[in-house]
Amino acid sequence: MASPIGSEASPTLIYDGDCDFCRRCADWIATRLPAGTFVLASQQADLAAVGLSEQQATDAAWWIDTDGAHHRGHRAIAESLRACGGTWSHLGRLLIRPGVSLLAAGVYELIARNRHRLGCKNCLKRTQRGGAAFSD
Repeated sequence: MASPIGSEASPTLIYDGDCDFCRRCADWIATRLPAGTFVLASQQADLAAVGLSEQQATDAAWWIDTDGAHHRGHRAIAESLRACGGTWSHLGRLLIRPGVSLLAAGVYELIARNRHRLGCKNCLKRTQRGGAAFSD
């Protein structure tokens, strides 16, 4: 199989591997995605190869399509769900519909800003050191 980053053959979900909450979510979706789809912690990915900074990969999940298109945050989740097929793909399509997309973006950002309250000890440590668990 081709390289997970920059491959035309393999879509890839990139998430913050230092975040326990993100890791649990990535594990959940990984079991539902078709074979050949990569789910990588940002710390394992060659971010420069797809034009992402470390900060971007820490701040939000990213879905990289087979054509190299980037989807951030709620759109990354929506694309991941669409790739799962079945009922999950319907939910993914719903998340990017006008109106719903705006709401989904707000919910995603709210969750991202509060990951430290959702069981992520690493995010809590980052917050306690004076930095936000999610930066603008």
